[in-house]
Amino acid sequence: MNAADHPPAQRPAVVLACLGAQGADLNLVRSLGEQGVPVIVIGEYEFPPSGYSRHCIEYICARNFTRRPEHLLRVLRELRVRHGQALPVFPTADTDLRALVALHADLVGTALWVSASPDTVNRMMDKRRFAALAQALRLPVPVTHAPRTLQDVEALSRVVDYPVVLKPAHPTAWQRPGLDPAIARAKALVIDTPDELMRVCCRIAPHGLEVVVQDYVPGSDDLHYSVHAWIRRDGEIEQVATTRKWRTFPVQVGTGCHVETVSVPDLESESRDILAMLKLRGMVVMNFKRDACTGQFMLLEVNPRLSCNSLLLTRAGFNLPWRVYNEVCGGPVAVAAPAEWRVGVRYLNAKADFRAFRTLAREGRIGWGAYLRSVLRPGMVYRAFDLGDMGPPVQMTADWLALKCKGSGRWVRNRLGLNAT
Repeated sequence: MNAADHPPAQRPAVVLACLGAQGADLNLVRSLGEQGVPVIVIGEYEFPPSGYSRHCIEYICARNFTRRPEHLLRVLRELRVRHGQALPVFPTADTDLRALVALHADLVGTALWVSASPDTVNRMMDKRRFAALAQALRLPVPVTHAPRTLQDVEALSRVVDYPVVLKPAHPTAWQRPGLDPAIARAKALVIDTPDELMRVCCRIAPHGLEVVVQDYVPGSDDLHYSVHAWIRRDGEIEQVATTRKWRTFPVQVGTGCHVETVSVPDLESESRDILAMLKLRGMVVMNFKRDACTGQFMLLEVNPRLSCNSLLLTRAGFNLPWRVYNEVCGGPVAVAAPAEWRVGVRYLNAKADFRAFRTLAREGRIGWGAYLRSVLRPGMVYRAFDLGDMGPPVQMTADWLALKCKGSGRWVRNRLGLNAT
């Protein structure tokens, strides 16, 4: 296949599928594919659901590329030669964005960069650097501490107000061999006592004490909001859109699994001011939490990439991946009129949301009736299920059946006639 196989405006896009991406790769594939963009998926594991999408023209496995970026570089170079042109590459999570940053110098002429500059990406992903920047710019960020030693942690534990939130200083800081899996898998931990803070940090310290301790913003998960933005290369903020998380998993410190499009003009105006100060470019998602006591929106983090539920934006009238693709490929970009943005559209990661419901139900915070009313809504956007693209949900069902039957996932796929493109 070469460049002549596709019109210039429809060159293939590359979507990365890393472990733990929460379906972000499938969201991206569908958003691009529905606009006629042929998509190549590069995954670090063998059977990502996005590889079975009807929009995926090719799936390539580059095992463990988030830990071994050279594996990804080799594949991207092969694609550059085969297609005769550099292809836009879309990361789907912090780990594969970090891998792309590590390869940035080698990607010149090989792939089209679709994010902010590498230095900006590093500054946003390193929570210690971002905390210092936020303090300098006086952004509404919770007070953040960056202890370097256990002695620092001990001194800090005596003066902070609990609960606090303990976070890895950068996305892969806790992904170390031998570290307690309960810690390694966590995005953050809510810590209630000085003893607990010391105990957890003592477990982390042998693997490198790369942590930040942040004031906890009071309130339930439904006070989490995300502002999604597209900033053109010239710095103009073309559009912002807001979503609200009704539930997250894990509860308190997880990823949004039940999310709705909303309109919050004051927050969007404030976000535009913050984006202008940060001088970001490309696609950005800003995560806020509204303080249950003061009502103030506190900025928790800024991610220079798409959110894991970007298909929700697409269904609501803001196809951010398509716009970024057009800009980096030099095509025309039609800006959606404000009337096209629809509020009240919901996105559901059914498996994670049910787990969140069970946690909340055990705590007496939600009942079956309220849960069913929230999920049985017309027009719901699902992480996997889509009548127009049934390959991914069928593949996921086959994997689930294989696991339950303790059989071979490959055998089940072959019996069902499923093969990744």
